[in-house]
Amino acid sequence: MTGRARRAALGVVLAGALLAAGSPAVSQAQPLGDQAEWRVRQEIVDHALRQVGQREGSGNYYPQQYQVAGQGVLRPAEWCGVFVNWAWTTAGVPDRPSMRPAPGASVLDQGHWATYWQKWGKANGRWKDISERDVAPGDAVVYGNYPDMHAHVGLVVEVKYDRTGLKATHVRTVEGNFGERVVYSKLRKIEGLNAGRYLQASGFVSPF
Repeated sequence: MTGRARRAALGVVLAGALLAAGSPAVSQAQPLGDQAEWRVRQEIVDHALRQVGQREGSGNYYPQQYQVAGQGVLRPAEWCGVFVNWAWTTAGVPDRPSMRPAPGASVLDQGHWATYWQKWGKANGRWKDISERDVAPGDAVVYGNYPDMHAHVGLVVEVKYDRTGLKATHVRTVEGNFGERVVYSKLRKIEGLNAGRYLQASGFVSPF
């Protein structure tokens, strides 16, 4: 099975599990892919959904549980990337953007910086440009381009595909640090996906 098919193939297993749990699911059943991968994707979605409505205290003091121990996660901090890192870590994603820069690297090259997720995704074969319409639940969605400061990152929790089952048409997201809280979006078209009028989505980062 191709990489695109694996990423797009959330399948009957995940769709059925999400529906049973009362969570969003993919709108179309796909061929069965790597079940272990999709179980982790389901965990990412479930963890994210359970956080909807959580708020920060004053001054970017986000909920402390998102400060994963031993990773150099900062608090207080702008925390959209912190939230994505927490969900991926808690779900068991083995390889993620580092939350602190490597020695000698730019201070921007760490997961607190939203568009670093794009740079990391490209460097590790995980990046999917928005034009490809290749996205699956559990992916990170990046708004903006590295090294932009005006940027944001969130999590995809639901995907609607076209009739082929391979091209996404709509996504629903859960995003931390949006209006100082964790928010659950309406189903939105891939075309024109944004986190504000001047902040367009550039693409997606796969956890695998």
